[in-house]
Amino acid sequence: MLFDGAVAATVADTAQADSHATAEAVEAPTADQPVASKDTHGQADATPAPAPAAVPGQSVVFVDSRVKDVDSLLQGVAPGTQVVQLDASKDGLQQIADYLDGHQGISSVQIIAHGNAGDLWLGNSYLSADNIADRSAVLAEIGKDMNVGGDILIYGCYTADGERGLNFIDSLAQLTGRDVAASSDRTGLGGDWDLEIATGNIESANVLSTTAMSDYQWGLATWTATNNANTGVGSLRAALASAQNGDIVTFSSSMTVQLTSELLINKNITVDGDLNNDGAADVILDGQYRTRVIEVTAGSIVTLDGLVITRGLVSGNGGNGGYGATGAMAGGIFNAGILTLNNVSVTSNGASGGGGGGGVTGAFYGGGGGGGGGLGGQGGGHGGSAGPGTGTLGGQAGGGGVGGYGGGYDATHMGGRGGTTTGGAGGVGVSYYSNGGNGATATNGTISIGGGGGGAGWDKVGGAGGNAVGGIYNASSGTITIVGTSTISNNIGAGGGGGGGGGQGSNASNGGIGGRGVGAIWNKGTLLITAANFAALAGNAAASGAGGTAQGGGSTGTSPTSVATIYNDGGVLNTAYSPPPTATIVVADTTLSIGETSLVTITFSEAVTGLTNADLTIANGTLTAVSSGDGGITWTATFTPSASISDTTNVITLDNTGVINILGTAGVGTTNSNNYVVDTVRPTASIVFTDTALRIGETSQVTITFNEAVSGFTNADLTIANGTLSAVSSSDGGITWTATFTPTASITDTTNLITLDNTGVADLVGNAGSGTTDSNNYAIDTVRPTATIVVTDNALKIGETSQVTITFSEAVSGFTNADLSIANGTLSAVSSSDGGITWTATFTPSASINDTTNLITLNNTGVADLAGNTGSGTTDSNNYAIDTLRPTATIVVADNALRIGETSLVTITFNEAVSGFTNADLTIANGTLSAVSSSDGGITWTATFTPNASVNDTTNLITLDNTGVADLVGNAGSGTTDSNNYAIDTVRPTATIVVTDTALRIGETSLVTITFSEAVSGFTNADVTIANGTLSAVSSSDGGITWTATFTPSASINDTTNLITLDNTGIADLAGNAGSGTTDSNNYAIDTVRPTATIVLADTTLAAGETSLVTITFSEAVSGFTNADLSIANGTLTAVS
Repeated sequence: MLFDGAVAATVADTAQADSHATAEAVEAPTADQPVASKDTHGQADATPAPAPAAVPGQSVVFVDSRVKDVDSLLQGVAPGTQVVQLDASKDGLQQIADYLDGHQGISSVQIIAHGNAGDLWLGNSYLSADNIADRSAVLAEIGKDMNVGGDILIYGCYTADGERGLNFIDSLAQLTGRDVAASSDRTGLGGDWDLEIATGNIESANVLSTTAMSDYQWGLATWTATNNANTGVGSLRAALASAQNGDIVTFSSSMTVQLTSELLINKNITVDGDLNNDGAADVILDGQYRTRVIEVTAGSIVTLDGLVITRGLVSGNGGNGGYGATGAMAGGIFNAGILTLNNVSVTSNGASGGGGGGGVTGAFYGGGGGGGGGLGGQGGGHGGSAGPGTGTLGGQAGGGGVGGYGGGYDATHMGGRGGTTTGGAGGVGVSYYSNGGNGATATNGTISIGGGGGGAGWDKVGGAGGNAVGGIYNASSGTITIVGTSTISNNIGAGGGGGGGGGQGSNASNGGIGGRGVGAIWNKGTLLITAANFAALAGNAAASGAGGTAQGGGSTGTSPTSVATIYNDGGVLNTAYSPPPTATIVVADTTLSIGETSLVTITFSEAVTGLTNADLTIANGTLTAVSSGDGGITWTATFTPSASISDTTNVITLDNTGVINILGTAGVGTTNSNNYVVDTVRPTASIVFTDTALRIGETSQVTITFNEAVSGFTNADLTIANGTLSAVSSSDGGITWTATFTPTASITDTTNLITLDNTGVADLVGNAGSGTTDSNNYAIDTVRPTATIVVTDNALKIGETSQVTITFSEAVSGFTNADLSIANGTLSAVSSSDGGITWTATFTPSASINDTTNLITLNNTGVADLAGNTGSGTTDSNNYAIDTLRPTATIVVADNALRIGETSLVTITFNEAVSGFTNADLTIANGTLSAVSSSDGGITWTATFTPNASVNDTTNLITLDNTGVADLVGNAGSGTTDSNNYAIDTVRPTATIVVTDTALRIGETSLVTITFSEAVSGFTNADVTIANGTLSAVSSSDGGITWTATFTPSASINDTTNLITLDNTGIADLAGNAGSGTTDSNNYAIDTVRPTATIVLADTTLAAGETSLVTITFSEAVSGFTNADLSIANGTLTAVS
């Protein structure tokens, strides 16, 4: 239920008691975030914001009934926040689950409740670290009914404190499957509103206003007693000590707390023992007759709820001689503060006053008063002392249910007797001493108690007996309000006896007055009790102590009137207290749509009169006249919502001051109904395209935002232009729906809409839409840009360029020369003057190219249209021919070694057909060329080369002047072209023949060298005529130019004129040219005839003394002739000469 920032609503009537389903009954959802370990809990991002801004329909605050002053805390809560007050009488956890089950789309659950380390009170359920596993089923329901990723924020004191608190928060997160944050310290007054511990990622902000939190004067701690011990950890006393103003102290279960000393409450707290909020007490505070049960100090504001205050005991001490006794003011409750008893039973408590001391002065001893009695064998006041208080003059201690004797000069007589279950006897005076008054006996038939007896007196007014009240004492500073089912019963109070007055022969002094006994309540302050609670006073009993006696003219002390019920001791008493009537207002149908009405029921706490519609403020509707059929408790009317209203925060407000109960008590303040939603406005929508210009590959989120949550919305309700839409879905309960739009391929359309048929949807209360709703316009361009490329001049020669025009199907961007592949040329930078559709550039062909198939190719992926769509594939231009290749030629002389009588075919082959070619364009070495001619259109030209005669040249070229020719497109050649080299040898070989040794004799030979003018072949000895000798076979070691052989002259020859003659026709040079004629060697002489001699002695008969001429005649002149060459027989010969 929603909340308007001023007053909370309630869903108590819709919540059902927990059936305690097992953990297996509902599977817990998976946690949005892993549960944090105990040493990694993070700081929750849930601190209050200056201006809270919860998402409408997504945040709900659950407020426990125990939280004080809820209206002030909820002032300024974030608009649209749903606020639910939990019914104190029902299971709060189940109430939360039931509410969420009927209110989908909640992303933030915020709980304001009293807590403590590892526990939380919600309605009448106690959720703790100890029992949380038992509630797994309902916790799983809570998590399941929240949005995925939802947060649970707990504003309660100390909930996440310590090991127990961390375990609690971890378990809560795990069992709900949601992120949880809670406080590890005090929340509210005396603390802060930070949530220090978190599991998971907390995204929700605190919906409470900073001002309201700052001004809130109450705390949100619940301190839970977990055992019945008097003291120690988990005890009620420890919980009270820990509590601060505004806290609640409660109990983990029904129990009887066994006290050995009173509980002191000195702060503003509530002690709640009505654990199931059924108006009956579930916890007993048992004083065990050993102590008073509770004392509330002045200035404290305390509420006790659902408790039994029982077996409290106060036993008064006896007065010392000359003094009054101690009063016993309330065995049950002593109140000096502001105390409310709601559904509290104060029962079977007792009190006994001590006896007054005897009237004595100076050193006279008299008797002390007896101590008040006890109950159940427990307690007993101390006896008063007499005189110096030593020896028998000292009072005795009480115990075991018996009050101690008062001291006296004569211990057996003068001191007052201690009370027991009956009153103690007064002290008996010896001579000239007066007797003390007897203590009273109070009994209700079940328990009895006696006050102490007064001591004997001598010469002074006797001390007063002690007063006693069994149930409640309300001091002058106190205010007690008793309401609900509270009962004050069976309490007993017995006053002590008065001390004796003056004795015989002494001063005439009166006896002391007896102590007053009160059973139920002694009031000196303000006591407000309803008539019903007053009528329920029962079984209380009281008795007042007797006055002390007096002798010698004094009077016996009075015995005041005892009061069993309420003794008003000068205070303000209202026994017919009528609390102002209160009301609850329930609008039965909390979600009203067109044509609906709702029953409104106003239920008062009691019958009232004076209620009319004038007492009601009705938001966004009208109400029929209210009426009651049960005497004024229940009033009903019919609410009709106003037309054309959509308001999620509406309440009917009652001015309570306009009604009175049967006692005439008017109501106070105002009461708000539960919140109701009025939706009499048909749902409307806006449709927004995030991306309104879509291109290839792009999609757009489409957000359909309704003015309220709707149901029944599907894609069937939409007409979608030029595209498809994924299924619409909502993550916030039906207000905002999203889907993804994918445009159709190959579309260019600047005007597109998605149209919603509003009649196909209805809000959550059933109001159908009407008419249609269009989205914002969106443009689609899913057509890729295409292009045509035209080369204007498609036949280019040297010196020419061409315009190139690239025309796209639409304007493009990003187009540069880098996107073009250009065959055999270069392109100036492309540019456009019409916004990107037509682009031009100048094409310059590359040099030295002759190619008839050329294209410019565009890589379409390099350009994009203005929507960003890139092209795909490639685009080719028209074909263009390029001839920037000057004609070139090769010249081949077929016979590259020409000799005498040979010619050669000369072929001039151009790279392309040429014109203008004549022999004038040729330079011809060592020969002549017939006229060139072509038979293939000008590519191949031929002629016959005839070498010049008598030429021997190995390096010859025919040279073409290329500038003299042009190809068919007019490209002139450049430079010159040489033929292959050709050798011309039209010179016949000649020879020289040299005989090295031109004078040969016997035994000699000579090297013969035949040297040709060029290398020859075919040369053999057959080609040589040799005079007077033989020649070894000729041979050459230098390739045929120089030939050698050895000449051996014939024997017995003597010839001075000899030649070797070469027949030149027998040889040919390497070109094949034969020699002609003959060639002679140099002349050589041969002398191979040996000399012969004749020896003639002139005197062939020699006698002694004779000599003879000896003549040696050779056949030819000789040399080297000496006598050594002669053998001379029988004589000597002079030297020959």
